[in-house]
Amino acid sequence: MTALDYILNGLEAELQLERELGVRFVECDRSVLEPVATETQPPVEVKATEPVGARAAPAAIPDKAPLPSSASVAGIVADAAPRGAGRRFDFVFLHDKPLSAKGAEMISKITAALKTSAELAPVVDSSPLPDARIYVVLGSLALRKWFPEIKAAPGMWVKTRSGCDVLVTYSPEYILRFGTVTPAVEKIKKDMWVSLKAVAQRAAQIR
Repeated sequence: MTALDYILNGLEAELQLERELGVRFVECDRSVLEPVATETQPPVEVKATEPVGARAAPAAIPDKAPLPSSASVAGIVADAAPRGAGRRFDFVFLHDKPLSAKGAEMISKITAALKTSAELAPVVDSSPLPDARIYVVLGSLALRKWFPEIKAAPGMWVKTRSGCDVLVTYSPEYILRFGTVTPAVEKIKKDMWVSLKAVAQRAAQIR
């Protein structure tokens, strides 16, 4: 896999997520990026200036890993909250109970689009509260469980008593309740995605 393929794979994954969330509908046409054929040039002989093996070969860019199945994602998210002493996450998703397989899959796609992972931005549903720069509260029930003193609507930024940033957004379980994707549901998905992109930007600023 070339570096260009690696970059395009990541772009296509993010565009796919944004299409699923109803943010925008954009396709990536790789054909326009294919190099124009040119006449074959004769090989140029280059003399070695250092012994063979003196410099390590560059590391190969890894192939894009396939998305996990719905059945396996729930286990990944549930187990991806290491709370060792002294560890501080950029941001943590807080929920009131374990996510369903589809809910966990949605969060897994979101974290991938935000260029992070479940290990770096875990979903936590039980005490103790891990140390993080930003807490993303998924739904009103989670807000009541983790920060009962705070009153906020989805999309609002607030601070804890200790001064930590908190974003309140929708629970993926709430979004999954809607069987039909109406304009109202599309707006909810778009608002959630815009808020979560702001989380990644803020985390990068205070890192």
